[in-house]
Amino acid sequence: MAETKFNRPTFAVKAIPSDVNNASFLGNPVLDNLVSVVVALGTEVWATKRRMKVMESLLVKKGITPDMIEKYVPSADEAAAWEKDRNRFIEMTFNALGNEGYLSASAPFPKRG
Repeated sequence: MAETKFNRPTFAVKAIPSDVNNASFLGNPVLDNLVSVVVALGTEVWATKRRMKVMESLLVKKGITPDMIEKYVPSADEAAAWEKDRNRFIEMTFNALGNEGYLSASAPFPKRG
């Protein structure tokens, strides 16, 4: 899709950095971390389910059977790529459990940069 360029002023400003990763919004950093995990997992699960629905429809149309899928053995390169993606998934979904949450949501966040 082509990008449209306009010759007009913009009023956007750069984002103000904050220490939001260490904030506690629900009064308990553990609850904040769990909510972050649940939201991240929900996002990943839905994206995966949607993609699977498309693939299942295409597979049926192309004659790929469930038995063929069950018997598939990935190549070494595929296995390595899948492991890398699994590690990314784990970091994205469970990394929030390590946040300290020592700042309340109403705390003045320190400026960075």
